[in-house]
Formats: sequence, structure tokens, C-alpha cells
Amino acid sequence: MCTAIFDYNDNDFIMPFNNKMGIDSKGNLMRRLDEYVALDMNSGKFHYTSPWTEDDDDK
Repeated sequence: MCTAIFDYNDNDFIMPFNNKMGIDSKGNLMRRLDEYVALDMNSGKFHYTSPWTEDDDDK
């Protein structure tokens, strides 16, 4: 199960549904670009986030 990622730009959370994509609390589709950066697919803006870890990182 993926944990929520905090979006520092919007002060809300992103719920990932796989290791590259997620949806925030406002319904915007977010694409992971790096461990700490996501791209809002609706607006095209970059968002700084808490670490976006993959499920395999816990092993």
C-alpha cells in the first residue's frame, strides 16, 4: 500500500495509485518526476513534495 505524499505547493496530499502517478485531494492528476518533484498534469506546474518512495524501497 502506498502512503500519502505531502504537496508543499498546495499544502495538501497526493495519493499515489502506482509508482509514477497519483491524484491529489482536489482531483488533479499528478505525475512523479523525481523523488521530491511532481508534475500537475492539469496545469503543467511543478510541485515540490515529501519523498515519493516506491513500494520496493521498504525491502
